[in-house]
Amino acid sequence: MAEYSDVSVNLRPELLKAVHFIFKEQCNVQDGWRIVLISDSHTPQHITTAFSGVAMQFGAEVIEMRVPMGPHPAYQPGYTWDPMNSSAVLAAAEHADLVVDMAIGYAEFMVDIVTAGRTRIIGPGDATGAPHIDDSLIRCLLLDDPHKIRQEAIAAANIFSAGKTLRVTSAEGTDYTVDISDLGGDTFDGFLWDREVNDWVSNYQFTPGATPGVVIPEGRGDGVLALDGLFLYENVHHLPKEPVMLTLEAGRIREISGDPYISHRLEDWLNGLDDDGCRNGPIHANIGLSRHARLTEHLEWERVRGGMVFGIGDNSLLAPFVGADFATSKSSVHWDVQVLRPTVAIDDTTIIDAGIVTLK
Repeated sequence: MAEYSDVSVNLRPELLKAVHFIFKEQCNVQDGWRIVLISDSHTPQHITTAFSGVAMQFGAEVIEMRVPMGPHPAYQPGYTWDPMNSSAVLAAAEHADLVVDMAIGYAEFMVDIVTAGRTRIIGPGDATGAPHIDDSLIRCLLLDDPHKIRQEAIAAANIFSAGKTLRVTSAEGTDYTVDISDLGGDTFDGFLWDREVNDWVSNYQFTPGATPGVVIPEGRGDGVLALDGLFLYENVHHLPKEPVMLTLEAGRIREISGDPYISHRLEDWLNGLDDDGCRNGPIHANIGLSRHARLTEHLEWERVRGGMVFGIGDNSLLAPFVGADFATSKSSVHWDVQVLRPTVAIDDTTIIDAGIVTLK
């Protein structure tokens, strides 16, 4: 079972503080800005009300766009939005200073918004306005120290950028190595704006942040991942009773074993996709830095401190968001898996030791 996350149908006052932090500290919202707020039927009304109301307090003009509910996050890369929705979002973005996305996530027209320089995008709750998004934002933004986490994320990203080889091991059986010598590390810290340098540092972020790492080209990485954390695949989140073992060769899954329920269901799902790219990976690798993230069905589980999350399948939509320019993996799915107690070393520098963050 995943851990409990509070689901409220009422507006919690602490959410207003969390949204204020997002707009002030992470987005640098100014008086007179135009903000597009995207949600769907999955997003509780009090959540969108909180974001709209706080934006108005900053003096911003706000338009709310409620789009049809999209697919489960694992299916986002292969989903085609109706042109009426995509063109409406693009038209609004032309006039916006900020897009707050709680519904769409990975989509080609969202990539276009960023790469064409139309405006910046912040994705609360990883751009999924789930019913428990407020609990996640309150814990990870108000109980954690996002500025301190950001400094850790910058330090980790710099180590990734300077490194040649990433190696991940664990007592459960993980032993994975990938060449990162020509890759840049990314902070994925949730901040579009840096108040210390008084300048923009990103055009696209999810919040809460706290997942520095690397986006990996197609065809790289060998070894075994012993996955004892959460799985996001098909339309479910599962926590294995025993590790699921992925055997990897040249950036591709060659064998799945371990926990019988998940390994059999995962194999059945992949076999039914008729999608050659669905076994490519890992195509990103990120460590978690949040002390208050939990193993819930919200995507905060990717931020659990001391863990490491790996993406499988498509990264052709993720790579442009971080400015990566290499041979990407193309697939109709993007699914994520987790090692809870990894030892993560870049060359001779260990940044996580058996699930304990050792960043200086």
